[in-house]
Amino acid sequence: MIAYIIIGLVIVVGGLSLTSFEINEKVEVKAPIDRVWATIIDFDSYSDWNTQLEYLGGEVKPNGKLHLKLSAEGADPYEFKPTVSHWEEHEKFAWLAITGFPRVFDGEHFFELERIDENTTLVTNREEYRGVMSLIMKNLPMMKTAPEGFKKMNSELKEYIESRN
Repeated sequence: MIAYIIIGLVIVVGGLSLTSFEINEKVEVKAPIDRVWATIIDFDSYSDWNTQLEYLGGEVKPNGKLHLKLSAEGADPYEFKPTVSHWEEHEKFAWLAITGFPRVFDGEHFFELERIDENTTLVTNREEYRGVMSLIMKNLPMMKTAPEGFKKMNSELKEYIESRN
């Protein structure tokens, strides 16, 4: 009987670890894709344009460890140390933050770039949240305001890059 209970718990927890949700916001930036890419990976300049995300250190390179501080509306500021999970020049940059153990509550933040024309870039700013706690986390007040934070970050990025043309 105990074996069936354990097997049942493993199945439930395993299934919950596969749950996820996503926040996804896009913005067109009137700048060449190489300039947008350079701005996104230049964490030293984040303080010049990004009011929510502070770069505290780390290595901005494939598989590098970053040290960031997020101060988003609706949540207490917090520091985290994600790993750069994707680095495709002029296409995709992402970091993965794991809360506690993998698949408890992980967030993978993506900047995806698409060339619209020579002087216009579509930026997709999104985050995939995955893991056992994602169903609970999705309903917290801080997650309800997160899409507005993504829109704000996109707006700040667009304004910063376009003002430097």
